[in-house]
Order: sequence, then C-alpha cells, then structure tokens
Amino acid sequence: MRFNVTVASESLPVEVVEAADQRGRYRVRLGDQWLDVDARLSPGGPVSLLIDGRSYLADVREENDEVVVTIGGASHRLRVAEAGRSAGRPGGRVATGSGERLVAPMPGRVVAIHVRPGDRVEPGTPLVVLEAMKMENEFRATTAGVVTDVAVTPGQPVNAGDLLVVVGPGR
Repeated sequence: MRFNVTVASESLPVEVVEAADQRGRYRVRLGDQWLDVDARLSPGGPVSLLIDGRSYLADVREENDEVVVTIGGASHRLRVAEAGRSAGRPGGRVATGSGERLVAPMPGRVVAIHVRPGDRVEPGTPLVVLEAMKMENEFRATTAGVVTDVAVTPGQPVNAGDLLVVVGPGR
C-alpha cells in the first residue's frame, strides 16, 4: 500500500508491504530507502518497533487531522494520505455539508464500534476502532450530530474507502 506522508512541510512517498507469512513484519520504503520493520501493539500502550535491528517504543495517536508519533520524547505530527487520494485526512472523512461520512482510509479489520444509530455525538466522540498494519486506529467525530448509519460490525474486514459510520446533522 502506498501513502503520501507529510511532516512539517515535507512530503515523502511511503510504501508498506506486509510479509506474506509473518504477521506484524513489513518492508517499508521511505523515499528511496527500504527498511525491515516489525511492529507490535501493546493493548492500550505504546507500539513496539524493530526497524532494521534497532528497537523503539512509539506512542501513536490521532489528533484532529494528523497522526502524532512520539518516540524518545520527541513528537512528530504527520499527515497521512493513501497515494492517489487527497492528503491530510487520515480518518478518511468526507464532509457532506450537513455532517460527515467516515470511510476506511486503508484496508483493515473493525475492532470496536462505540456508537449506534440514533446516538448523539460531539467533536471528539470515539466512533470506530480499526486495526490496520498491526496498529489500532481510533476514529473520532469531527462534528456534532446524530449517528444515522453504522455500516460495519466488529470483526468485519474492510477495504480502503468502505463506509464505516455516517453522522448527520444534530438537532
């Protein structure tokens, strides 16, 4: 899978290839450099990374339209977009003018759903947790409104672009 990752004002093409028989192991291309990466997620904790034989612990969280990665006390704000799609919306949100449609930004598996149709949400309310590339990504509402559709179930595999949740206008 190919992404465009922007750090500060620099954009870098990133390609991620999962090892066929080793879950959690990847070949990652950053620009012209290929790296061997082993990524393990601790429940509720940091991500354990082994990159070309060097070990790191990383805290990864979504904040507004960015992914914040903290390694060794240094935080880096990333804007991640699937190659060929518009940049800057890691949650795969599509504004509808009267709410939002949350779509999967990458292939993965639905781990948890925090809302049901009819639930009122505020900006920051957790909607869905999606596991992709051995990392759990929690997607939160960006607008206030009422959940009008939950199109997935826990455990369901999804493809990039699949509809997850629709938030309509609040009353």
